[in-house]
Amino acid sequence: MEFGSMSNIKLVVIPILTILFIILGIRKREKILEKIGWKKDIFIMAVKGILISLGTSLVFLALLSPQKLKEEENIKVQGSDLYVLMDISKSMLAEDTYPNRLETSKAELRGILDNLKGDRVGIIPFSDSAYIQMPLTDDYFMAKNYIDAIDSKLISGGGTELLEGLKLANKSFEKTDAKDKNVIIFSDGGEKNQEVLNYVKDNKIKTFIFGVGTDEGSVIPIDNGFIKDDKGNVVVSKLNDSFLKELAKESGGAYYQLDNLNNNNYKKLIQDIGKLDKTSQREEKLNIYEKYYQYPLGLGLIFILIGYFLRRREKEGEYV
Repeated sequence: MEFGSMSNIKLVVIPILTILFIILGIRKREKILEKIGWKKDIFIMAVKGILISLGTSLVFLALLSPQKLKEEENIKVQGSDLYVLMDISKSMLAEDTYPNRLETSKAELRGILDNLKGDRVGIIPFSDSAYIQMPLTDDYFMAKNYIDAIDSKLISGGGTELLEGLKLANKSFEKTDAKDKNVIIFSDGGEKNQEVLNYVKDNKIKTFIFGVGTDEGSVIPIDNGFIKDDKGNVVVSKLNDSFLKELAKESGGAYYQLDNLNNNNYKKLIQDIGKLDKTSQREEKLNIYEKYYQYPLGLGLIFILIGYFLRRREKEGEYV
């Protein structure tokens, strides 16, 4: 026997608080009855408390989803290999999307992971340079932990070296013998780079790009104020999407706007990814479990109801 939802262990606070409230309630009631000179039925009070406490504990046990392994089955999984290139340059801290462009991108990426099935994902943050933060994997839970760790301080500098990220992704694809090379990019844009265009064409990399930010733009906050130019003027960073759109088109991919009004475009991406050839094929072991949560859940509810409707009556000078 094992538990399938150990993430609910934090809910253990519920039966603990329930027991504490029952104990406090009983003591408070005893004091009130003593003051008015009434006697109480200790046995009924104890049974009522035990039933509700036990019932609550059983419901908590059900939330942990007790289960037993029934059988194992080998299944074939097909999917696409996808590398996510996340721009973490200083301009991604601009707050024209809430709370800023980088956090908006991370939230959108979580939405993508929630809707992928069988696809392997890798993460490459880039700025003045790039590195593989997470290699290709279909462990989306682990991927979300990596996403939480992404910030603008992972790489020093404030530039945008997209080409370096593309080269890292391409090398990884070649090691896996991937037939298709698909890259998802989150960036607020930059000047046209012919070298980048040539690289994706020569290496047949398909780019799906999220342009993050707005045309109006925003200042870029830093610890001691805002980023300024050489003349001392505060820099306003605006979305520069012309090159991003060209890159997506020339590579055979797609472009998506990502701002406060358009923050669910990952759904369009999922549709586009669904049309890709599923070149990543592997066998995985599927464990089939028999669930037993319904037994402690049903018994727990019965105990709670009995305890709740169990009534006691206290009268002056007598037990009932």
